[in-house]
Amino acid sequence: MKRERRPYQNVALVAVRKVRQIALYWARRCRKSTTLGDIGFDEISKSPGRMVIAASASLLLGKELVGVTLSAAEQAMIVANEAAAVREVFDHGAGERDLDFKVADSSKDKLLTGLSPEDFAELYQSSRMELRLYFDRTHYSRLQVIAPNPATARSWRATVLRDESGFTNANFENELRIATDPMMRDTPDLKIIYASNLSGNDRHPYFEMTMPREITAESEDEQFPANPDGHLYIGQQGILVHRVALKDAYAAGHALFDDRGEKMTYAQCRVFPQFRSGWDETYALNHKAGGAAAIDLVALISAQRRGVGKCNFVFVENEGDFRQALTLLAATLTSGPVGIGLDVASTTGETSNPSSITVTENCGGERHQRLVVVFKTKKRAVMSDYLARIVTTIRARNSGGPARRLCIDASNERLAAEETKDDLSRIIPVELVLGGGSVEPLPSGYRDAINYKTYLGDLYCAAVNDGRTVLPAADYIKDDHRLTVKDQGRYKCTPDSDGKHGDTFDSGKLAEWALLNNAGALNAETVSKIRIGNSAAPHRIFEPRRFAGV
Repeated sequence: MKRERRPYQNVALVAVRKVRQIALYWARRCRKSTTLGDIGFDEISKSPGRMVIAASASLLLGKELVGVTLSAAEQAMIVANEAAAVREVFDHGAGERDLDFKVADSSKDKLLTGLSPEDFAELYQSSRMELRLYFDRTHYSRLQVIAPNPATARSWRATVLRDESGFTNANFENELRIATDPMMRDTPDLKIIYASNLSGNDRHPYFEMTMPREITAESEDEQFPANPDGHLYIGQQGILVHRVALKDAYAAGHALFDDRGEKMTYAQCRVFPQFRSGWDETYALNHKAGGAAAIDLVALISAQRRGVGKCNFVFVENEGDFRQALTLLAATLTSGPVGIGLDVASTTGETSNPSSITVTENCGGERHQRLVVVFKTKKRAVMSDYLARIVTTIRARNSGGPARRLCIDASNERLAAEETKDDLSRIIPVELVLGGGSVEPLPSGYRDAINYKTYLGDLYCAAVNDGRTVLPAADYIKDDHRLTVKDQGRYKCTPDSDGKHGDTFDSGKLAEWALLNNAGALNAETVSKIRIGNSAAPHRIFEPRRFAGV
C-alpha cells in the first residue's frame, strides 16, 4: 500500500503546478525520489501525448561528470532507491486512475513484462527505461529515464525532472542549463524541476540557486524554523525554492535510525557521529563556505547586499556610460581615504578580457567599493583618460582630499602599465605591481616565500570573507569574483564565455593594496631586487620614496 504523503510533499506538488521552474531543496532520505515520481506521474496522466524526461545525475557514473562528493556505492544505492520509488508511484497511480501502466525499452521501442525489482533497477540505470501510461490501446504518455547530457538536452521537448542536480560537475551543469533553457521558451506549459540536497562545492550553480535572496536572520537555521510544510522562498537566481531540511521532515513525522535500529530524535541526529562531517550539506541544508572558490559566496552576497545604494558597477561601452559612472562616484564618495586599482586588459587564448578599475573608500575600517567600471578598449589613451577623470572627480569632493594612490597590475601588459604610469604620475602617486615579484621581508604569518599575486589575493579575500568589504550589487561582480579559485596556494582563473577573467577581483585587490598603510613602504634595497623580464638592470617597480608621508 502506498504511504500517505507528508505535508511538505503536498506543498511541493501544489507549487510545481503553479510555476515553471522550482528547486526541491530537500535533505537526504526525505522522499524526494517518490515525490519526483508523483510529479512525473501527475504530468503524463493529464492526457495522451505528454512527455516527461527524468534526467538523474545518479546515472552519470563517470568520474569526469559526477561530483566527488558521491561515491560509487552511494550512487548505486541512490539509483536503486530512485527506481523503487518510481515503480511504486506508477503502480499505485495507474491502478488508482484506471490507466494501463507498461514499461518499455526505449532503445528497442519494445514493451517489457515480468520485470523483477532488480531487472527494473538495471533498466533504470541503463538509461533505456520508458514508462508508459496507456489511455486506450494506442494512445499513451510517457516518462523516459536518462542520464543528463548537454548535447542531447538541446532536443528535449518535455517537462524535465533533474534529480540529484547538485552533484554534477559545475561546468557540466552550466552547459546543461544553457542547453535546456531554450526548451521552455517556445512552449509555455513545459517545466524544469530541480531536486537535490547540497554538495560541498560552493561554486556549483545549485549552491547559488538554493541560497535565499533575502537573508532575514543571523543564520539559515534561525531563518527557517522547523515546519512540516517546509519553506518556500526565492533563491539567488530568481527561482522558487522549496526547502525541506531534516528538522522540517521530523516535524512532518519523519525519523532516522541509529546503528542498533532504534529511532533517533532530531537532537540525537545532530550529534550522531556518522552525520557530523556532512551535516550542513546533507541534513541541515545550510550554505557554508567550501570548494575552491577564493571568495565565499555567502560573504560575497552579504557584501553586495550592504552595497545597495552605496557602491556602483558600470560596464562602459560609450562616453555616456562613463559620464554616468563619474556621476555615481561623485554622489557616493564621503571623506574617507581612497585607493584606486587598475587591472589592464589582456588576451587569454582567443578571449579578449576587459580592463577593470575599482575605486575603494575606507569608511571607518570598512572598505566601500564606490565604483567599479569595466570596459574593453585597445587604446591606452582611453584608459588613461578614464583614470585621469576618476582622479579629478575624487579630488573635487567636498572633504577628504585626493586619492591616496593608484596601483596598476604590471604582470602581463607591462608596457601599457608603464605608459599609463607616465601619463598619470603628475596627478596621483602610481605604483606598478609585479605579481610574480617576491614579497620581502616575508609578511607575518607566512613561512615560505610568497609573491605579490598571492599576497594581495590573500589580503583581499580576507577583507571580503571577513565582512570588511562592501561591494556593488551587480551580477557581473558576483560572477567575476567567483571565477577566481585558490589551488595549492596559487590563485587561478579560467575566463568564461564573455571574457570575464576575475578582472574586478584583481582591480579590487589592487585598490585594497592602495589603501593599506604599508603599501609602498618597502625599502629601496628590496625594490631593486625585482627585475622585469630578462633585463640585467634592476627596475624599481615600487617607488617608496614618492609615497613618504602619504
